Amino acid sequence: MSKGTIATFDKAILKNIVRPALNAKLKELSEELGIEITAGSASYSGANATFKLELATIGDGGVVNTPEREHFLSHSHTFGLPADALDSIVTFSRGEEMRIAGLKIKARKNNILLESIKHPGQFAVAPDETVKALYERAQQQKPG
Repeated sequence: MSKGTIATFDKAILKNIVRPALNAKLKELSEELGIEITAGSASYSGANATFKLELATIGDGGVVNTPEREHFLSHSHTFGLPADALDSIVTFSRGEEMRIAGLKIKARKNNILLESIKHPGQFAVAPDETVKALYERAQQQKPG
């Protein structure tokens, strides 16, 4: 695509053209600075568009310190889960393994953020009661 070919913005242009190009450049900058930078929410109106940039530090083991991760470390006890349950693997009844990735503090029901083991970068949410039961089952099955 040559310069100046976008006359107005719409959802498809932002999603399929602008966001991928922006994230590619932000990935380069992320690597240069040693932090995670991604394009967040976007809005548009005719010839103008705005993206929110999301920045996060990278912690031990190369894990991005997301707000959901920080919320889990601070508030997991409220939901009956220990802070060290973060990054634990839980297995759902259909055999899908998910990593506990954080806590969506404002969510009323599906408040535990999970990342797929089979498809890293793919996230889902589940109720804290479900994740707590799966976590406890996984702990009981551990040897020793």
